[in-house]
Amino acid sequence: MAEGRDWTRSQFEACPDCGFDAAAIADRDVARALTDQAAAWGRFLATAPIADLRRWSEPNTWSALEYACHTRDVVGVFEERVRRTSVEPGQQLGWWDHEAAVTDEDYNRHEPVLVAETMAAHARRFGATLGALDDPQWDLAAEQRPGEHFTIRGMARFVLHELAHHRWDADRLVYGR
Repeated sequence: MAEGRDWTRSQFEACPDCGFDAAAIADRDVARALTDQAAAWGRFLATAPIADLRRWSEPNTWSALEYACHTRDVVGVFEERVRRTSVEPGQQLGWWDHEAAVTDEDYNRHEPVLVAETMAAHARRFGATLGALDDPQWDLAAEQRPGEHFTIRGMARFVLHELAHHRWDADRLVYGR
């Protein structure tokens, strides 16, 4: 993980690393983009050799499977945050310790097929949550940490970038591209 990077910028601009520009996706297209990205993860996890998915390229980095589990959980965590914000904007959402989850939940021992299935289910549920919003609700905001504000639109685009960026990370780890 790139230390010191403001990952929240991905809701507003193209990523300088992977090139994905979630801000270019229209609100009405975000739900479909989420399920498309989850499907791409599913294809990746179904075809990559399991040993390569679990391999760490260097100390203190995540394996491709750990990136997949993290991404699966990001989709679920932020879907719940969007639901909460849509009914009670302005709240403090709190911090999810995603770094601890990698170790605490032993991500590298998860089954890739189950990770893909759960990620797809989370993406469908997130898409349905977004699809139920009225246009003005996309601008409702909450705070993740002090000073770190997200609108529902921003949360959706942040998650979309996470799906694309970490698949890019995983692809580089497994296939070197």
